[in-house]
Amino acid sequence: MKNYILGFCFLAGAFYLIWKQSEDQIERAKESNPPPSSQNDTKFAPAVFDANNSNLDSDAELIAEENTAIPNEPIESEILTQGLSNDSSSLTFTSYLGGLRSVDLKKYDRLSKSYKMIQPGEPLLGISFYNMDGSKRNLFKKTKNFSRKYETNDKKITFELISSENIKITREYWRENNSSYMVNHLTIIENLNDFPVQVDKVRLHLGSAFQIPRLYNPFDNSSTYLNVGYYNDGPPLPEGCSCAQCSGRIDGEAEEFIQLNEMGAGGKMEPKLLSEAKWYCVNNQFFVNLIRPIDSLGETLIEGNSIRNLDTNRTEQNSGISGKATFSLGILSPQGKQGSVRKFEFEVYAGPKDYKLLTELGSDQNKAMQFGVFWWVSEPLSYLLDLFSGIFGSYGLGIIVLTILIKLILWPLTAKATRSQKKMQALQEPMAALREKHKGSPQKLNQEMMKFYKEHKVNPFSGCWPIMIQIPIFLGMFWMLRSAAELYGQEFLWAKDLSEQDQITEVFGFSANLLPILMVVTQWFQMKLTPMQLGPQMSEAQRINAKMMRFMPFMFLIFLYFFSSALVLYWTVQNLMTILQTLITKREPIKGEKSNELKGDSGEKFDRNNEKGERVVLDEISEEERKHRNFLGLKLKGPIKADELERLYKERLNHYSDKKLAEMTSSKRSASLEKKEKTELAYRFLIDRLGKDT
Repeated sequence: MKNYILGFCFLAGAFYLIWKQSEDQIERAKESNPPPSSQNDTKFAPAVFDANNSNLDSDAELIAEENTAIPNEPIESEILTQGLSNDSSSLTFTSYLGGLRSVDLKKYDRLSKSYKMIQPGEPLLGISFYNMDGSKRNLFKKTKNFSRKYETNDKKITFELISSENIKITREYWRENNSSYMVNHLTIIENLNDFPVQVDKVRLHLGSAFQIPRLYNPFDNSSTYLNVGYYNDGPPLPEGCSCAQCSGRIDGEAEEFIQLNEMGAGGKMEPKLLSEAKWYCVNNQFFVNLIRPIDSLGETLIEGNSIRNLDTNRTEQNSGISGKATFSLGILSPQGKQGSVRKFEFEVYAGPKDYKLLTELGSDQNKAMQFGVFWWVSEPLSYLLDLFSGIFGSYGLGIIVLTILIKLILWPLTAKATRSQKKMQALQEPMAALREKHKGSPQKLNQEMMKFYKEHKVNPFSGCWPIMIQIPIFLGMFWMLRSAAELYGQEFLWAKDLSEQDQITEVFGFSANLLPILMVVTQWFQMKLTPMQLGPQMSEAQRINAKMMRFMPFMFLIFLYFFSSALVLYWTVQNLMTILQTLITKREPIKGEKSNELKGDSGEKFDRNNEKGERVVLDEISEEERKHRNFLGLKLKGPIKADELERLYKERLNHYSDKKLAEMTSSKRSASLEKKEKTELAYRFLIDRLGKDT
């Protein structure tokens, strides 16, 4: 009982420190980011205007950080156009640079909660031009606003602009009938002069992504979900030094994602030069702007920078990230000549990070899920989760069925490990005798132990296999569930959102979650079914390890308390399945060992106290008898000796004599009386058992 009280105190202390840490972080954030009105030197990107020049979205203002690519100069009044909407999303286009100002994702099909992908500052697919030396080529001296060309139908939206250098830029957008979150885009650049014009580089804005508001989690930094990513599919570049890392080239690496917290001191990532960009993206935890060129663009430079977004009250800053892709344009021939027109076509996926949908797009776009090194586990788990969720109509039920399936597949292995552990537990006495006999000769002891294991058909490492297999499965499940947009807004039981903590209420600003408590209860009961061997034959180190293991469920509580309810649901169901398997396996007798004598290869019979020859029989004892033997310090195997039982009983009772109890404090006396009662109960039980045996 003392250990549990200590554990509870440590647990309460840990949660208190985490709560204080969350409060401190919020206060520091407020101090370091005061309201804009108090920052006289802060420059803001201009607000976004609708067709009537009224404010479109008050939270679409950006603080321009040092070295950011978001323009500080005022954006001209832009005209916004809504169009190309379908059941999945609606699009808002802007005349400013002819890009996309926002993508409104609707609650539809596999997405259970609507979400607005805002694109403040430079819009998604905004276009600009640069010289070979990196300086900006200003083709928009007159205006950066494109004029809309009205089509005969509403299936295409087209913007046009003729620059100050007589270069015509046309931007077309259209959608296929079954495109869901896909938008097709074509940029046409045409020289209207009768002489050639050199425009070296084209830069395409990949859009912006911001943190999704989440409950406080000290173990999961939300900035890790904000990434600029790309997929390189080309050969090594010949120029530069041979080392891809020092030259900034990416050779041989397929996909890579640069997190917000990996940006440099100025808030900019180190540019990456790709020999052949298959696609590039900007994403947060559940949503992604993913752009795939239809034709090869050759060498492509990927850049990114951190940005910040103000909330509606202009008091709290929300971290974000934006990206850019720069590729070659070259010399445009005179009008009417071959080479006077250049076309760049793209497929743009602006929607949820849904493994099934991204897989259907092809071109390895499902790599945007960022499953990491355990992709080979996460991908089939994601497929099965979608399958079961579709069958049962609930992602919560899908997780439960998937967990049961995994447990059934691993059942033979874990059952074999449980039987091996039972066998190893039954062999503790003769193994202790072996260690005692050969304690001065480690080499001889190892030889005898290996022969002993072979003779009794026991693998001491078999109990490790279920744990080793569970590690990649758990991590694969973790990486899959952490970014599955299908779980965003999905309700199950009392959990309002499976992608978030299952908050039932809030206590002093701290989320009160029920599911992690249930998880710990199941894990604690699971450990109680396999009690630790704490008999007299155990070493002190083994006793300490056994006691430490009892605190493992509470360590899991601290770690998993703040993670998504989907992950905690998986772990809870797995604990319940393990409990069921343990109850079934524990009823099975140990095969072929019930009446065999335990001997070494030399024919010697072992007992812990006598090498010469007392038989040790592997009779199974009940859990209750095991508990009482452990409490009195009796051996767990072999017959009960009446004289030893009497001796140990009297020694225990001597600790709780009336004289000693009178000298104790009230709290200690109460605990001692409880132990005295357990001692008498154990003695009576074992005396009755001894009478039955004789």
